[in-house]
Amino acid sequence: MSKKLITLTCTSAFMSAGKMITPGMTVEGVPESDAKALIRRGKAKPIKGDIIETDVDTEAPALEELTVDELKATAEEYGIEGAAKMKKADLIAAIQAAEAE
Repeated sequence: MSKKLITLTCTSAFMSAGKMITPGMTVEGVPESDAKALIRRGKAKPIKGDIIETDVDTEAPALEELTVDELKATAEEYGIEGAAKMKKADLIAAIQAAEAE
């Protein structure tokens, strides 16, 4: 079974594979699960007729509700160094600081 890949337009800057993605950029070949997370957090929107079902009308979950693995992935998107070894509280603080910049 192949994974569905989505094409997105960036609406808010984020890091992906060590590269800064800025508003207006198009990103092709995003796995559906990653695309849903980016859309849910307001970082991107689907284009090219890609329709994926997400709860985009609801707010993104509070950082405290995310798992450590989800927080590490979010921290990686912000380019936070050392995130792989951080504890949950440290990850939340680092992400909040990055979002405030």
